[in-house]
Amino acid sequence: MLIVRSVIPILEDMETHRGSGTFSIYMAAAGGALGIVAGMAGAFAGIVPAILAAAIAAGVLGFFGKSIGAASGKRASVSRSATGSAVPAADIPLDRIDALTGLANANGLAAWFSEKAGRLSEDGKGIFVLLADLDKAEEMERLRGKDTAEAVIKEVAKRVSGFAGSDGIAARTGDEFVAVAAVVPARALEIAEESAGKLAEIICRPVDIGGGTIWIGGAVGAAVGSPRDGDEILARARAALGKARSLGLGRFWVDGLS
Repeated sequence: MLIVRSVIPILEDMETHRGSGTFSIYMAAAGGALGIVAGMAGAFAGIVPAILAAAIAAGVLGFFGKSIGAASGKRASVSRSATGSAVPAADIPLDRIDALTGLANANGLAAWFSEKAGRLSEDGKGIFVLLADLDKAEEMERLRGKDTAEAVIKEVAKRVSGFAGSDGIAARTGDEFVAVAAVVPARALEIAEESAGKLAEIICRPVDIGGGTIWIGGAVGAAVGSPRDGDEILARARAALGKARSLGLGRFWVDGLS
C-alpha cells in the first residue's frame, strides 16, 4: 500500500507537466513504480508471468515517455527559435523584415501603406516620407570590409528610425532608408522640411566602431501627401533625393518647396 500511495502523486504531477520535457521523466518513473508494484504482487502470489508482464509494462511506458519527451523538446526548440529571431513580437512575416537592420523592407513598407492608410486617412492625418542614402556605400564595404560596412548601416538605420513616429514606420529598401510619419496635413510641409534638415545632419555624423571613427555622408529627399498615395509620395521623395544628391553631401530637398 505504501508503494501505491507513492505512485499516485507521480501520476497527478504528470498531468501538470504533460507536453513538456519533464513528462518523459515522470513516464519512466511511473512505469518503473508500476512494474515494482505488479512484480511484488506477482511474487507474493507466486505467479511468475505477472513479474514478466510488469517488466514489459515498465519498459513500454519508459519507451513512450522518452519518445513523448523528445517530441515535446523539439516543439519547444522550434518555438524558441521563432520567437528568438529579429522578428518583432507581433509575428510580422519574415519576408517583410530587413534581416540586417530589423527595419521593414520594401514588402513591409508596402504592407504598411496597405494596412494603415485607411485608418490614418479616417483620422484626418497626412504623412511625410523621408528618403535617405549613404554616399559610396559599396565602396565603404570594399575599403573597410563587410563587418564595418554592416555596422555603419545598422547605426544609420537606428538614426533614421528615430524620425518615424508612433504611427509611422522605418524601412530599408535596398540602398535607401525610409522614415514615414503621420502629421497634421496643414503642417506637413513645415514638419517635413524641419525633419529632412535634421536627418541630413544626423546621418553625416561619424560612426565610432571598434575604437575607430568612420566618416560618412549622405543626402535626404522628402515629400508629403495622403496616406492612401504611398507609392506616389515615395516616387516624389525619391526624385527629391536625386536633387539633394546633386547639391552635395549633407543636403536635403523637399518636394513642393521652392
